[in-house]
Parts: sequence; structure tokens; C-alpha cells
Amino acid sequence: MKAMPDIRDVDFGRLDAESDKKLPSYFVDTGVIERISRGERQFVIGRKGSGKTALFQHPLKSIGGSHIVQLEFSDYAWESHKAVKELGLPLENAYTASWIFTFLISACRKWSTSVDQAVSKKAKSVYLKIYGAEEGDLKDILFDRFRRLRKIEGPAVGDFIKAGSVEIRDIPDGAHLAHAANAWNRKLFELADELFKTKPITIFVDRLDDGWDASPEIKAMLSGAIKAARTINLRYAAKRPPAVVLFLRSDIYSQLDFNDKNKIGADIEHVNWDQGTLIDIAGARIAESVPVRKEDAWSAVFSDKQMRQRAYIPNYIIKRTMLRPRDMIAFCIYCREAAVSNGHSIVEPSDVYEAEKAYSRHIYEELRDEMHKQVPEYEDLFRALNRIGYSRFTFADWEKSIKDVGLDSGKCKQYLLTLFEYAVVGVPRVGGKGGGSKYEFIYENRFLEPNFVDDLVVHHALRKHLNLKDAMPAADGVAELDLDED
Repeated sequence: MKAMPDIRDVDFGRLDAESDKKLPSYFVDTGVIERISRGERQFVIGRKGSGKTALFQHPLKSIGGSHIVQLEFSDYAWESHKAVKELGLPLENAYTASWIFTFLISACRKWSTSVDQAVSKKAKSVYLKIYGAEEGDLKDILFDRFRRLRKIEGPAVGDFIKAGSVEIRDIPDGAHLAHAANAWNRKLFELADELFKTKPITIFVDRLDDGWDASPEIKAMLSGAIKAARTINLRYAAKRPPAVVLFLRSDIYSQLDFNDKNKIGADIEHVNWDQGTLIDIAGARIAESVPVRKEDAWSAVFSDKQMRQRAYIPNYIIKRTMLRPRDMIAFCIYCREAAVSNGHSIVEPSDVYEAEKAYSRHIYEELRDEMHKQVPEYEDLFRALNRIGYSRFTFADWEKSIKDVGLDSGKCKQYLLTLFEYAVVGVPRVGGKGGGSKYEFIYENRFLEPNFVDDLVVHHALRKHLNLKDAMPAADGVAELDLDED
């Protein structure tokens, strides 16, 4: 007799795509890879935990005929790169040139390993002219390696370079970096012009947020990366994958301001998920662990019993995510832990309720990690929500609580807007139908207006950790029930 699937045998994997060795086995693609392969998308933008790195980590050797080169900047020499500002040029322009160098030297390095001897010979020739006889892997092309360039050969470039060559010790670091990039980009473009048509390469660039500190310099640096990618992609545009694909957090992208930003809207892939695709993510991981078809996987290990307010487990869980894969996986992991602890072979409603407390703490930690560099008052903002005590509140409640925690009451709206932008707080849905109160969060509608006139609501994911009651304070002191459907 065939054994029934058991939640205790399920491995939902890891929360971080970088360390999940099984990711190739249960990767769920919603069509993003196909759109990139057709050259329709150059920039992948999404919130932390939305699956950008999973796309980056997808074990493709090629896409649409282009060989893939992966660049991660987790150990990127940001301070060395920032030295470019010494040149005295507008930061954004200086960084554009230095990023173009990074992307093209990556392609050059890849071509130098081609089995086509003619291609590898040409690429090695350019690479050796730049770096001499030094060797190294792709990490060595990052900007700390500029310091190892021996000389910049003529023609004359700027105020520092004359005909012939100049040893790098004679040039200030920042000027050296910028001049080196500009001097060699011409030679690298000549090589790329010749090879891209027959030996296309697509460079995936991830972890750009690792150096994020919200400073003007880092904003200019990332704007330069986007402009550099667009410059190269326009030069080698064809009905094939772009030469450079950048992966970037949406909250960071929204803070960047550069010329022609409005022109790249059609080139952006906004990473979005819905209930169906999030269930697919869980189902793929279940089916990888136990003998069940993907389409039957969820119902095989999660109970179909009704929960409170007529909700079922899928709806209940999804409502407590921010429609991100990492949220879904985390809640499933905590549900499994609760079920195992309670001796259940499937996840029961009681296990979900038990798991919610740990999951709520996890979401708080995720938001803290996401906010701490940009919102120094984040802990006080969460304390203000906690002091209100209810999941639904008014602007007046918020204003009083902000004063109570010692923050500037003149910035009440600004603070609330911050929580709105991080989907901590939702606003009433405009034009909703049916009974009960309906609320909406920014991840559900990128064009959502921050209307703070009516009641506001704290996201379900945070209510347990912030110890909020599912009601709101009433003028007569009697709590009003929260009719927002589960």
C-alpha cells in the first residue's frame, strides 16, 4: 500500500536562495526568464524577499543563446569605487564610465575562456593589455583590482595622461580609477562590437544593495550602474537577451534619481506574486520531498478544515504574507515545526495559529533588516504602533502615540508614510464591493495613494509580534470589532 504524504517528511528548503542547494529542483518561474531571453526586460526590481536572488541563482548556463556571467557584489570594494569622486566630474557620469568598464571587462574575461581560439585570442590580448600577465577569477575584476593596473597607455586622456604611458603611482587613486575606465572602455567596446554578434553574453548583476547606506554617493553609484547597463544594452540591442541584467531592491530603486529614468519603465520586470503562484512555490517543495504531484501537494499535507471567520489555511497564510516567496516559505516552515511538535501528519488549523507567533517575529526581523539603514527611528515607529494596542487605528491615535514615544509630532505624517511604503500600514481600498472593511497595501498596488483620512490598519503579519488586538479603539471606550475578512 502506498504511504500517505506526511508533513514530517517535507523539507521546505532555506529562506535565502544563496544557500539553498535544492533550489534548481523546485524553482518556480512565472515567465520572467522568458521575457529576459526575448530582450524585453533589463532590470529586475522587487522587494527584499521577493525572489530576485532566486532568479539570479537559477542554474542556467545560457539564456536565449547568450552565455551567462554572474556578478555578485557581496564583497564589493565600495570604498575604492567611491574614490572616483576625486576626479571632480559629476558623480553619476564618473560612475557610469566605471560601471561600463566593470561590465565589459567581465565579458572580456568570459570571451578569453572561449573554446573558439580566435575569440579567446582576441579577448586575452585586450585583457593582457589592461592587466599585464596577472591572472584571477571574476571577483578580481572589481574596482580594488584597478589598483593593480600597471600603466595607462596613450593617447592623451584628461589632465593627468599624456602621450606614452604613466605609472599608476603618479596619479591620485580616484582620478586613476576614472581615467583608467575611460581609457580602456574604448578598447573594450571595440572588442565587444566585434564579438557580441556571434558570441553574445548576458551579465547578471545581483547584491547591489549590499553597499547601500542611503548616502548621495551610493545613490549616484547605483544610478551609474543603471545608466551603464542601459548604454551597453542599447548598443547591442537585438531580439535576444540584453547584455546586462541588473537585480535591485524596489525601495532602493525608488530613491534613485537620474536622467532618463522615465525611459526605462518598459525595461523593468517588477517581481510580483499572487496566491496561486505562492501556493505553487510551496507545492513544488512539498512534491520534491514526498511522492505527490505538484498540483496535489498542498492539499496532501495541509488540512482543508475551516479556520476562524470562515477562512481556510491557504487564505489565512497568504493574507499574512506580503506576497513574497520568502514570507510563504517561512510561514510553511513554522507550520511544519508546529505540526511535528504536536504529532500531526498534516498541518492542522491549530498548528497554523501556533506558528503565527514565530512567523510574526520573523517578519518584524525582516523589516528591521530592510529599514535600519534608511529609517533610523524604525524601532520607535514600531513602539508607537504597539502603544496604540489595536490593529486598526486613526491618524489621531497615531499622533498621540508618536508623542508618547518621544518622537517629533510634527513629522507624524512623514513617519506614517514611511510605514505605508514598507507595507507595515494599509489604507482603505477605494471602490471595494461587498460587506466588511477592505484594506490595501502598497505591494498590492504600486499606485496606491497614502490616504490617512480614514481608519488605517497594521499588516496581519505583524499583529502577533506587536501584541495588537484585532479591533480598534472606539470613542465610547468599547472596542469595535475588526470586520476585515481573513
